[in-house]
Amino acid sequence: MLGKLLDGRYRVIQVLSSGGFGETYIAQDTRRPSNPECVVKHLKPASNDPKNLQIAQRLFYSEAEILEKLGNHNQIPQLLAYFEDNQEFYLVQQFIIGHPLTAELPPGQRWTPNQVLQMLEDVLGVLDFIHADGVIHRDIKPENLIRRHQDGRLVLIDFGAVKQVRTQLNTIQGQVTSTVAVGTPGYMPAEQSQGKPRPNSDIYALGMIAIQALTGLTINQMQEDPDTGEIIWQHQARVSPRFAAILNNMVRCYFRDRYQSAAEVLQALQELTTPYLPPPVTPHHHPTMLLTTVTNYPPALPARRTAKAIYPRPQYQITQYKNKPIIAILGLLCFIIVTIALLIVYLED
Repeated sequence: MLGKLLDGRYRVIQVLSSGGFGETYIAQDTRRPSNPECVVKHLKPASNDPKNLQIAQRLFYSEAEILEKLGNHNQIPQLLAYFEDNQEFYLVQQFIIGHPLTAELPPGQRWTPNQVLQMLEDVLGVLDFIHADGVIHRDIKPENLIRRHQDGRLVLIDFGAVKQVRTQLNTIQGQVTSTVAVGTPGYMPAEQSQGKPRPNSDIYALGMIAIQALTGLTINQMQEDPDTGEIIWQHQARVSPRFAAILNNMVRCYFRDRYQSAAEVLQALQELTTPYLPPPVTPHHHPTMLLTTVTNYPPALPARRTAKAIYPRPQYQITQYKNKPIIAILGLLCFIIVTIALLIVYLED
């Protein structure tokens, strides 16, 4: 297959993966000046029956339209082209230069809570976008998250378009195969393994990646409570109770007990990182109440100077000021009496 020119344009230079229903290549676009690299996904229908081929064609082009729409997001590869050749189908997508998240999750190495928080916020924004378009990824795992070297952002790849075509064809043909439940064991919740994925099935998978990063465990080392089916992991990680509660709500065994949307998880994470601000104190206008507040809760020095400038003088000073008119009157009477006495003495002489 190496060196083959697909659609007269895309020259295969590397085989990334190969399976029973398709292959994925890295190819060069020979019709562009710099021959940029791209990813080509090749679907080989399981049956040559004309009816099944017609169904495969319809499903394939429907998925291509969805991928073209999703590619408008900065963290989803753009769909560059799609074509059919000899009753086989091809998707051409943008090649992301980076490394898979698996490279950052070696066994035994733990991430800090802040690193996990950044990863969650980065991916949840993408999930919120695709879920709003009615798309469920169905295969969230470290291999499908590429750390883009250009800016360090996580790019979500492999939307399972090829897998879904195969799945629906097998369902139509009445076959029971492992492709009916698209996903990866360990990251796939119970409802998805039963072939009934929901948007919060993707949230479950992302929560499992977060727990994997915090604990340093592989996905196969995760333990479950035999009675509830819930993941047991907190004793393996150093994380705050509030953050642990958010992760537990992402990976609840029963889908109704989980967060129902990526937006809900983002809101919970935002509340986790927002510092607590106490409610404002309602000002009191009664001087006694103000003095009581200052006495019971001594403020810092600047606040104490402010209190001196605002609060009234002590009561004994107010009483002293109220006695000044009486003293003045008494003084005046004494002056009049002394004056009259001197006048009488003067007249008698």
